[in-house]
Amino acid sequence: MKLKKANARLVFGLITLSLVMAVSATTARSQNRSAAELHNEASEYVKVKSKEMISEGKRVNAETRESLLQEQKSLAKKYAAEVAARNDLKGVDFYYLGSLYSLAENDVKTIEAMKRFLAAYPPETKSDAIQSARSYIVVLAAKQKQFADAEQTFQAWLKGEPRMPNQRPAIEYSLAVSFYKDGKYDEAIKYGQSAFDDLKALEAKTLAERRAKMELYGNLVEILALSYRKAKNTDQALGVLAEGRALSFTIPSAKLYRKVMTVVSGSGFSEKKLMQKVESYKTADVAPELTIEEWLGQEAATLDSMRGKVVLLDFWATWCGPCISTFPRLREWHKKYSPEGFTIVGVTQFYGEADGKKMTPLQETEFLGEFRKKHKLPYGFAVSKRGEDNAKYDINAYPTTVLLDRSGVIRYIGIGAGAEESENLQDMIEKLLKETKQTAVNQ
Repeated sequence: MKLKKANARLVFGLITLSLVMAVSATTARSQNRSAAELHNEASEYVKVKSKEMISEGKRVNAETRESLLQEQKSLAKKYAAEVAARNDLKGVDFYYLGSLYSLAENDVKTIEAMKRFLAAYPPETKSDAIQSARSYIVVLAAKQKQFADAEQTFQAWLKGEPRMPNQRPAIEYSLAVSFYKDGKYDEAIKYGQSAFDDLKALEAKTLAERRAKMELYGNLVEILALSYRKAKNTDQALGVLAEGRALSFTIPSAKLYRKVMTVVSGSGFSEKKLMQKVESYKTADVAPELTIEEWLGQEAATLDSMRGKVVLLDFWATWCGPCISTFPRLREWHKKYSPEGFTIVGVTQFYGEADGKKMTPLQETEFLGEFRKKHKLPYGFAVSKRGEDNAKYDINAYPTTVLLDRSGVIRYIGIGAGAEESENLQDMIEKLLKETKQTAVNQ
């Protein structure tokens, strides 16, 4: 342990030394640069350095990124101090100063600089920067529990131009969280519900926008459900969770499902009650088709060709211990329910290695075949094109099971290998097997 701590000190010492050297080299250059230029350099620091590292053949992982963020913070702090010391600041300079303070994570100074910026212009002035400055103040003032200031500035933001409806849900979410932490649950519900409704009305046009929207949606499900529960409105809380759970099937998104069910388990809600609520939110949209490179243990197939059957997609990996622990129950379900129109597809992908060895796709295919025999799995494996189906279903944990009814509609998502998860999944399998194809379509 002492050795690890010493190594950590050495690493951080080298990072600090390299940053000091970099800052010293830029000191002379920064004196004659505008606040905007200094801000732009600091804000792009992580992106620029990451590209440089990649071009040099270096990996940018979570640890590296964290180090770059710390360097960015130190650089922003230095530039903010330098800009603040100037005696010729005016107008938009204060906006960039506030943005530098924000990068340096100095909330108090950020608010002060943004207020000085706003004071230089009439309230009716139309400007992206003015609207941005107001949003900074709303979020940070609420965080500092300066609620009157936050709400007053938010009203100014709502009346300001240009209108930025795509930013409103995130700002309202920040207000909701701050009010919740302060025990003001009615206010948390007010802003959380408004953000929830606003977000659902926004159209996500790109994959990045979709991911950001779903991230915020999951956070809003959490804050609303917890706020309603604190306000003694359990039915509303369950309604929000049920809607989020149902949407996770519609998109589909195992990540959103995991978020919702974490809130459920952590707050003592009944999953069975939640499952009953979800029934009123069922969708008729079929699940996205799989993109399969290799089939093992069965003939090539598509989800469309499996219509009429209840299909369990089991997303797993050979290196996943919890996945392997589910094999006995999957074997049992295959034997018990297959005669009734039930089928399992084990969805995995090539990882370029297995059993601690580097492998080619051909070698890995052979390994998967032997793995299937070793664990006596009676159903087929579908080797998905790497990353594609995980992205389609927003899979970020193994094992993840996706259950389709006879019409190809997602009716259940399960994550993990727990006993309760297994029981709920089995109950849903039996429920769906009792439905006819036509019944599933008409519901």
